[in-house]
Amino acid sequence: MAGTRNVLLTRIFHFGYLLQLNPTPLLLEELHRAIILHLNAYDSADVNPLIPDLNTSHSRIEEHWARLYSDMLTRASLQWDMDMFEQFLSSKLLEDYSNQPFKVLGRMLKLAECTTKQDKEYQDHVVLPLEESMLDREYVENKLRAVAARKGRPGNDIQQLIDACDWPRLAEALTNDRDIILRLARRSACSKETSKRILAGIDRVQNKHFASLSSSSEFTLAPAGHQPSPFLRVAGGVFDAIASSIKGDTPSSNVNKSPDELRPLLGRDNLTQDLPLSISAVNLKKLE
Repeated sequence: MAGTRNVLLTRIFHFGYLLQLNPTPLLLEELHRAIILHLNAYDSADVNPLIPDLNTSHSRIEEHWARLYSDMLTRASLQWDMDMFEQFLSSKLLEDYSNQPFKVLGRMLKLAECTTKQDKEYQDHVVLPLEESMLDREYVENKLRAVAARKGRPGNDIQQLIDACDWPRLAEALTNDRDIILRLARRSACSKETSKRILAGIDRVQNKHFASLSSSSEFTLAPAGHQPSPFLRVAGGVFDAIASSIKGDTPSSNVNKSPDELRPLLGRDNLTQDLPLSISAVNLKKLE
């Protein structure tokens, strides 16, 4: 049992240091989950029933890490694509909600066009970065296809939905676009001023056309000629932001701990502990 706990503690420390290496949002979530799982096992009176899940978690992170960091160029290319998609989304949302024309050129336009081919380039440079960014891939791909269809020329996709009175798709767009910009803002992937302008635009469109909007499938249209009061417009945006912030980027609040919250256990102050580093890779099954 003592050997098992040493392995658990070593894994926890290693996961903690990986958190500081700027992992992708998806890998960050897996590391958070693994740390919580190993901490619970460490505190458990009987760790044996938990060993299969612990080994699965450890193996999953090893495989995920090896896939993302297989070589320098692979990692650089992935980070480049992720950054480019974040910039694309910020600029596209500014176009849709602040009437700031956005012309898509170069590599970004090429990736938008390859969404219709779904070849290896599509898998490596669209699917992978969007999944690692934990963005709604299908929804973002729809934005890319719209850009490709007009060959990168500016175009307000939200206004098109309004002109067509396509309220279900408008409700979906407002819901998803709000989630996207809040995620980007929490990751500091766009400036505060940019996120503020986009959220204000989303609130403006939402309050003009909807009396209520809970989700993309649950909404009530605003009565003809109805214009909510300024208070409702501001309050609605604030409440949505608060709710989304509480919800966080991950499905469970149990894994939403930041690296700062975990550092009391994982930080450099603990370097003086006598950890059994030689068994850090030992599979727990061997200790049963």
